[in-house]
Amino acid sequence: MSVEMNFYLSNSDYNKLRLLKRTDREDGKTYNDYAVELLSEAIQRKYREYDRNDLIIHREDD
Repeated sequence: MSVEMNFYLSNSDYNKLRLLKRTDREDGKTYNDYAVELLSEAIQRKYREYDRNDLIIHREDD
């Protein structure tokens, strides 16, 4: 399952994304694909950290 999300980056964040993509030599990826990869990694890293520290809040309606 996947969920589509649309959001906008500031010019400053877009420039950082562009430079990171170039530095990582990810020329074969679109900016969108590269951003999805970065966001997924950040979500996983933060989730693991919160889970390790028992900070995840589970609700019946989630």
